[in-house]
Parts: sequence; structure tokens; C-alpha cells
Amino acid sequence: MNQTENHKFHGNTWSYKIPHREEPVCFACLSEILEDDEIIMVKKRPALAEALHLIHHQDFISDLQSNIEIPIHFSFVLIDIMESAESSFASSAVEVFLKLMSKMDSRDLLENVLNHIQRKMFQAENPKELHPLIVLLGRLVKTFAPLSRILCQEYDQVLQCLVNGLSTPDEEFQSNTVYLFVYVLVGPWEAVVPVSIQHALAQEVICLLHSSKAPYLLRNLMALLKKLISSAELTQILMTLDLNSLNLLTSLKKLIISKNSDLQRSALYVLSCILSRENEDYCSTVLNSDIIEFMFEALHCQSPDQLKFVLDSVESMCHSDLFYTKCHAVYGLESLLYALESLLEKKNLELCKTGFDILTALLMRQPSNVPLFVNTPTLSSCLELISLGIQEPHPEVFFSSMQSLCAVIKKNHLLLPVPFEDLKRIIELMINRLLKMDMSLSSVVFRDKKGVMRSSGEKKWEDPIEIVILIHGACFQLMEECRDDPLTCTTNYLSTDSQSKETSLQQFNNFIINSVIDNVVPLTMKSMIKGDNPLLCRQLQKLLLELYNADHDRCTKLLIQMISEGFLSAIINRRQESSEMLDSENKFLLQLCHILHEEDTPELPFPDWVETGILNLKSNLNDYQLTLQHMSDATRNLYLFLVYQMCKLDDIPLSGQEILTIANGYVESSYCQMQLSSLEKKQIVFLWAFSVSLLQNNIEEYNPAGDLVLRTVCEESPSLWYTHHSAFLYWVFLDSEICNKAGPQIIDCWLNGIINAQENDSDDFIENLEEVQHLYEMFANAEFTEAFMMTLVSPSQETASLSCSVLKNFLEKIVETDMSENFILCVRGKGRQLLQEVFLREDKSLQDDHLKNTLSILMITFNTLTVTVDGQDLKLLYHVSKWLCEASVEKCPELTEMILRLVIHYIQTSDSLHSSVLPMIMQNITLLKTLEILTVSWNDSVSGLSLCILSYIMEFSVQSSQALSQSVVKITVSLYPLEKRLRSSSTLLQQGFLQFMATSFQNKFVSNIIEFSNEGRYPPDCRCPLISSDITCLFCYLQQFMVQECLKTRQIAFHCLQALVTYLSSVDLPLYEELLTHPWNTAMLEVMVQMTDDDTEAIATTFDMLQFILCEKIGNRIVMESFELIEIVSQFLGEQKANTLVEALKNQCLDLIEKFLKVVPVQYQQQIIATFESKNEPER
Repeated sequence: MNQTENHKFHGNTWSYKIPHREEPVCFACLSEILEDDEIIMVKKRPALAEALHLIHHQDFISDLQSNIEIPIHFSFVLIDIMESAESSFASSAVEVFLKLMSKMDSRDLLENVLNHIQRKMFQAENPKELHPLIVLLGRLVKTFAPLSRILCQEYDQVLQCLVNGLSTPDEEFQSNTVYLFVYVLVGPWEAVVPVSIQHALAQEVICLLHSSKAPYLLRNLMALLKKLISSAELTQILMTLDLNSLNLLTSLKKLIISKNSDLQRSALYVLSCILSRENEDYCSTVLNSDIIEFMFEALHCQSPDQLKFVLDSVESMCHSDLFYTKCHAVYGLESLLYALESLLEKKNLELCKTGFDILTALLMRQPSNVPLFVNTPTLSSCLELISLGIQEPHPEVFFSSMQSLCAVIKKNHLLLPVPFEDLKRIIELMINRLLKMDMSLSSVVFRDKKGVMRSSGEKKWEDPIEIVILIHGACFQLMEECRDDPLTCTTNYLSTDSQSKETSLQQFNNFIINSVIDNVVPLTMKSMIKGDNPLLCRQLQKLLLELYNADHDRCTKLLIQMISEGFLSAIINRRQESSEMLDSENKFLLQLCHILHEEDTPELPFPDWVETGILNLKSNLNDYQLTLQHMSDATRNLYLFLVYQMCKLDDIPLSGQEILTIANGYVESSYCQMQLSSLEKKQIVFLWAFSVSLLQNNIEEYNPAGDLVLRTVCEESPSLWYTHHSAFLYWVFLDSEICNKAGPQIIDCWLNGIINAQENDSDDFIENLEEVQHLYEMFANAEFTEAFMMTLVSPSQETASLSCSVLKNFLEKIVETDMSENFILCVRGKGRQLLQEVFLREDKSLQDDHLKNTLSILMITFNTLTVTVDGQDLKLLYHVSKWLCEASVEKCPELTEMILRLVIHYIQTSDSLHSSVLPMIMQNITLLKTLEILTVSWNDSVSGLSLCILSYIMEFSVQSSQALSQSVVKITVSLYPLEKRLRSSSTLLQQGFLQFMATSFQNKFVSNIIEFSNEGRYPPDCRCPLISSDITCLFCYLQQFMVQECLKTRQIAFHCLQALVTYLSSVDLPLYEELLTHPWNTAMLEVMVQMTDDDTEAIATTFDMLQFILCEKIGNRIVMESFELIEIVSQFLGEQKANTLVEALKNQCLDLIEKFLKVVPVQYQQQIIATFESKNEPER
């Protein structure tokens, strides 16, 4: 079908077999058909199709490459067809042409084609005739990228012709020409495309953008414009070009206000690219035009791309002062907030960050005299969006919204009344987010998305903690501005009778202070430890200065705590890392030194060398330690002051040896040690004590500071050199010389320091003392213990009382340790010495307090470790007896009670009743009369103890003939009111009275010393001052006392009961039998047996009671009244037989079992015996 009449002359050279044809296809025939002008175009279409198939044949392409004239000729044929054929047929020819060019890949072919096109273009009389060629060139340049360079370098006249053709009033022609140039400007085209062509294109684009209406042409123009603005030079030309009031911005504005969204986006993209060059002239040109108004309107859309382009443009412009001069921020704010709200809803986090960055810039740069928010709803919307941004999980959005929050906290932005509640809510959300963040806060830094500084005042990297600090600083500034303006805060209207309520400003002030102390400071300290942001520390310092102005007391406590955690040493050691904000740090250090000086030595004037020293403080602490002697006086003084303060607050910046070297070096560098100021001496004494404690007193012999310290401590008042710190306590313990010379004085100061520091507010404050564990070790040292006990007689009543509490605490805990006996003996010996000194002291002003403290310690040692009375005790007995005989005894019941206890202890620990203690008492008539008076004291405890002593005296008077012969005084004792004493709430009165009654019953009320009142009323025994009802009442109370929890009360009650029954058995048998058959006896015995615990004394008391009952003939009935009681007693005895390990108790138990079985009724004996035997069987 595609063979011509001349086919037979063609031969087989250009015939090829293709897959879809049976017969070979002759390329020569196809060429003749396509060249023949007489053949209509419709018939040429199959020939084009066959030619396209042939081009895919490799043999065919190889033949063409070896005969380049043939493809050149064929290309010209195809070009002629394109020029003459209709568009649909021309497109088929273009396809074949492009495929041929691609397969041939021949530079010769390409050059011939370009030369051919160039000739045609120059020969054309009408520019419209060039349209097919332009279309072809456009397709060629798009398909073969290297062609653009060839056109620019070798065919610039063609390009010039094309540029000239843009003035043709044919939009399709213009569109294809522009399309061609879009693909010409590829790669590094600025260096290739002739400058004249570039400038001409810039002019033509502006004109065409203004005049063109066809969307396809406008799209191509925008594509070309995007290419052109990639060149800085052309961008400059485009932005400055003005053709009869036509310029680029007017053309772009036309597109922005059009309804074609694609063109809008393209125009906004071009603007964003131009403004991204950060050229102030471009920015000013845009801002001086009215295009920005339409840009803000473009924010009211849903297209993410369009929003991005607008936001990028606004972000570039909002850093220019002209932006705010033209008031663009005011009328653009609502559009920005609308867009930001939409972006937050759609979770477009990248654009959310950009939106918040723009908002931050507007808030920061808006002039204070031009309100940014014109109504409350707009402000509320802004705050709500910031709140939503802070709640976003994305870290960059969170950070950008934090910046916006920091910027909005200004009085000129926040309409009246200031929405403090909203600010508080947002800050709480922010703090909670930071506290919950899993990542290390010190590493959470964000870079500007363009990687460059947007203005000279902004940093590349930001730390969220730094923004938190700035936010709280802005809050302090806001509150300061609002403090004197009542319109800025709100409060509820209250009646005159109601309590005043805090205003919103006061509430916000308290919230910010708490937030800084509880959250900001801990977060910053953590970030400083883990991060590497030297400015963060100085930002915190600036905030702390604001906090100090707001709340002096709380800030002072906070700063002291921070110093103890290493804050001050970190500041000093990091000063050389950065010079930024150094003035702010100097102000902070000066204020900090003021605070530390006021806390430490408020009585001394603030040193004038501090400020000068701070300015010269440029190296870290270790470096200064090496150059101490070469420093200026101000720097050296400041260095000593800072090291002193840090060590005092337990921030130990140096080793013990280094601190010792500082003290020695400072003393050596001083011109005259005697002229050192009080402050210097105080610091040197403390640093010496501190270093000795750290070094465990392992120091060299040559220490200039040591001599100065010893002389100062021994010769000067502690108020001049003492600093409250545990180091002084360790120093006394470690250094025996200082312990002997000034130990009590230093310990007294330490105790007084605890009182002043209010560390003893709680009941367990001693347990919370830092030195509590080390005191165990210290009290093993006899010298330290004796020095510590000297504080029991301190001139300060509070100090002496605290010393007593500390010693009591350790006496109670040290009992079970190996060192207990030596320690107790040491405390006892020193305590007796102190008591004698107090009694012999002429100044009696603090005698009672000192006696009370020392006696309480001494009594604990007596109760803990029993030792027989010696000569020192008898001397002490003389003094206490003399004190008791004084008329003021009733004024000090607590001390009187202690002394009576001591007398009782001496009586009980005597070798026998015939030892020296009781004879001394018997010979002291005044003391005996005093005891008589004390038996009826208003203080029940004193009365009970006095009766107890009289019981010993009565017993001694009966047994000692010497006492009978020498007795020259009678002590009158009344046993009434009997029931009142038995019901007393004082256990001591109950026990003393029962003991006195027991002794009286034992001796049948016969004594040459004791005289009873109310005698002669009891016929069976007229010497007894009690009547039968009194004895019965006493018996009933004894039954109750026998079942009390207090073991000592049970023991004394049993002793009295035993004496009472024995007395009645010989004096009043009817009453004796009546009481032994009392119905409560059974209940008493049952309860007493059941409540007996595993304590040895408790078991012995119950055994004695059973022994007493089982030995009385009538008393046996008590046990035998019920089988239930028999079972209870038998079970108790069986358990004790099986479990008791004490030999004496075991023997007593076996004796009781034997007596018990004798009185058990015969019918129960086998069962009871079986019970005892079962208790002895071993457990399986």
C-alpha cells in the first residue's frame, strides 16, 4: 500500500521487514509519498505511521546513521509537512520527527535541522508563519535538554526573533513562544542566555501579564516568571521595571484577585520567592503597594499551598519596620488568626509553626502606641489559639506557640482588664507539657527552617526552657506595669463585713512566684546540668532578680537552696564561656552577694570591694586557687567570700587540701594578720574547720592559718568567728586541742545555731539532723562527750534544753551497743561533776534549769546501768537534800520530782539498809520535815515519791536500833483522803501510796519515826488509822490494780495485798475471811493470769500471786470456785512449764504445779494431769 511506482528502481537497500507487515516496507517509497505535494494529507498519514514503525527498527537507524544526508532530507520533509498540514496531522509529523531525532542522537542532524529552521524564520514575512516552527522548537527543547544551551550559544538570533515575536497579538502564538522559553531557561541558564534576551524577556513578561486574558498563556507566563526570578539580577530588573505605570506587582495583583485558584497560587508563590531573598528594597516595594491587602484576603482559603505562599511572604515582610508603619499588622491580624485556626484544625503542623512565628513577630514589633488588638474577641481568639498550639504534641509548634505567648504578655497588647486567668491557664498547660516531655530538655532546640538568621536580633538555635524563663520574666514586667493601675485587674464586689479577697493581679502574682520556684528553676537547673547553653544560666539569673523584687523572703530561701546544689560554682566556672549578657550576670552576682552577706553577717556593713571583685572575676575556681597571692585585694577578698559561702551551703567546689591551701595562702598574703577584719577572720576560721573535717585532721604541721584560727577561737567572742555548720562539730571531734580549749564553746554555738535555724520545730527533728549518724561515732570519744555535756549548763536556757534532748536521744539508742557501758559511765561521771558545780555556784539564776537538764541525763544513766553508791554519790545526796530543804521546793515540782527519784535511786542501790544513805537522811531533821510536807503536796507525783521514801524510812526505823536511839523527830502522815489517792491520775502517787501502805501493814503501823493521824478508830488494832470499810475499799482497789497493764503497779499492788492479808490474818480474822471469799477475787485472778505476757517480771509477779493464794487455806477456794478457772490456771502453768527458760522461774512453776494438784478436786485431777503432760510433748 505504501509503495510507489518507482519502487522497482529502489532496490532492496531501504526495504525492511517489520513485525506487523508481511511485505517489507520501503523507506524510499515512504519518503516519495510524504514529499509529493499532489498527494492529499489523509493519504500521507499511513506513510507517517509506517515511518514511525521503521524508526524503531535498529537496522534502519544504523543505515541512516551511515548516510546522514538521508535523515537530514527526511527531517526537512517532516518540517515542511508540519508547516503546511493541519494541526492534527502536524502533531503526527512532530511525533515522528522527535522520535527520529531521539534515535539518531546526531549533532550533525540537529545542527542541520536548526539551520533549516533558522533560514525559514528569517525568510518568513509574517511572524504567524513561524508558529509551527516555534511549536516544534518548544517540543525539541523540552525533549532534549542540551538543545537549550546550543540555542543560547549558537542561535541567539533565533531567540531574538522569538522574543520579537512576543509582540504579535496572537495569544496562542505568544503562549507557545513563552512555553519554548520556559524550557530554554534550564540549568545554569544565567551564564548562557544572552543578557539582552533576558532583559527583553523580563519586559515582555510584565507587558503580557498585564494584557493577556487566556488562562493557558497566563499559566505559561507564570512558569516563565518563576524561571526569571531565580536570577537575582532579573529579579532586580523585574521589581524596578515600570512601563507606563505597569510593573510586576500590578500584574501579580491582577492574578491574586482573579478567581482562578491556580493563577492565584502561582502569583503568591512568585511573591514569596521574591521576598525570600531578604532584600529590603523588594520588601519596601511590596509594602508600599496595596498588594499586601489582597494577600491577607488570600488567607481566607482552604488551599494548603496558597496558605503556605502567603504565610511565607508575610513572614518575610513582618520583620520590616515599614510593615508596622503602614499598619499592616493591625488589619492583617484577624486574617492571620483565621488561617491559624484553620491550620490547627487540619493539623498542618509546618504551616502552624509559620503562623505562630508570624504572630510572634507581630506581637514583638508592633509599636506600643498603636494597639494591635482592637477588641476583646480578637484578643481572646489569639490567646485561645496560643493555648491550642501549646497543647500540640509536635515540638516545633509547641515551641513557636511558646514564643507567641511570651510576645503577647505586654500591657499594650492585653486589653483592660488584663485576662490574668487566661494567662495562668496557658502557662499551666505549658509547664505541664514540659514536665511530661520524655526528651532531655537541654537537647530540645529548634533551628530556623531556613537555617539562617532572619534578623540581627534573632538566634539560630532556641531552647524551650529559655523561652519559659522569658515568659515568666514578661509576667513580672507585666505585673510591675499593672501594679499602680486599678483598671488592669478585677475583683469581686464584697460587703464591708466580708473578708477582703485577692484581686486577679494578686492571684496571678502568687501563681507566677510559685511557678518560678516550683517549676522553672528545677527545669532550668536540670537543663543546665545536661545541656550546653551558657546563656540559659544568665537568663535564669535575670529571672531570679525579678523574683527577688517580687518576693524577697522566698527568693532568698530559693537562692540558698540553689547554691547548695551547685548553682554559684557553676556560674563562676562558666563565666569565661560567653561574654553575652555578662552585665546582667554581674548585677545578679552583686545582688546575690548582698543576700548572702545579709543572711550571714547582717551586723557588718556590706564590703565595698565586692562590686570591683565581680568585674575582675573571669576564671574558674581552680585557676584562682593557683594564683591567690597575685590577685588584687578586691578579687582575693571576693574569692575567699565566695568559697566560704559555697562551702557553708555544702556546695564543695574544691578539695579539702585546696581549701586549706586557700586559707593558708590568704593569711600569708595578708600584710598584717592582726589587722584582718572580722569578716575575714570568720571566713578563715570556717574554712579551716571545714577543711580539717574533710581531711580528717590529716594536715601538715606548717599552717599559718591554723595559728590564727586557734588564737581567734580562744580569745575572741564566738559571735565574731562562728558560722553555723556541722563542720565545727566534726572539727571539735577530730582535733583534741580545740576540743579541750574551746570544745564546749563551739558545741554551744552549734546547738544555738540549730535553735536559730528553727530545725527543732518537729518532734523528730533530732532524727533529721545531718550529723545524727556521726554523733554515734563522736560520743565514743570521752573528750568530745564531756565537752558536749558542758552545754547542759549553757547560759542559754534553750541551748541547754536542746543539749539535753540530744543526749537523751542518744542514751536511749546507745543502750544495746558495745560502747554503751563506757559511754554511760562517762556521762554519769561528767553529770555528777556538773551537778556539784551547779550546786556550788554562787549565781543561782539558771540553777533550776541546769539541774533539771543534768538530772534528767543522770537519771537515764542510773536506770540503764546500775552501780552501787559511792562517795561522789553521797556528796551529791548532801547537795540534793539541801536543795529539798529550801523553801522554794514547791515552785519547781518537775525538778523536785527528779531529785526525789534520785534519792530513791540512791536508797535502792545502797548495799543494805544499814548503808550510809538512809542514816544520812535520818539525821537530817529538816529533810524529814520537808518530806512530811511533801506527802500532802498539790503535785501528786511529788506526794507519791515522798511517800515512797517514807516507806523506806519506816522500814529502816523498825530494823535499825541505831535509828530508834537517835530519832528526835516524828513525821506525821495522814492516809486520808484514801480513795482520792487511790483514784489519782498520777501513777507515781498510786505506787508510792501502795508501797507506804504495804510497809505499814507489814510493820502493823508501828514506827518510832512515822506517826499516823486518826488512830484509835479500829478496835481490833487501835494503832491502825483505817477502819474496816477503808480496808475493804483498799482491798477492792488492789484487785483492780492487780489487772492493770503497768507491771510495776501490779507488783506493788500484789506486795500490798499480801501485806494486807497477812496483817488481817493476825488482827481481824472475820474481815480476813470475808475478803478472801470476795466474789471479785476469781475474776481478778482469771484476768491476771490471762493478761500475763512473756516478760520475765510479769510471769514472776503472777507466780507470786498464785504462790500466795495456794498457800492460804481459805484462799484455795478462789481457785476451786469454777472448773473454768481451774482450766485457765492449769493451762497457764502448763505453758510456762514448757516454755520458761529461766531456771528460778521454772523451779517455781514446778512447785506451783505440785501445790495446785494437791488442791484440785479429785474428779478433775486426771484431766489436769493430762493437760500438764500434753504440754511437755515435743511438736511434730
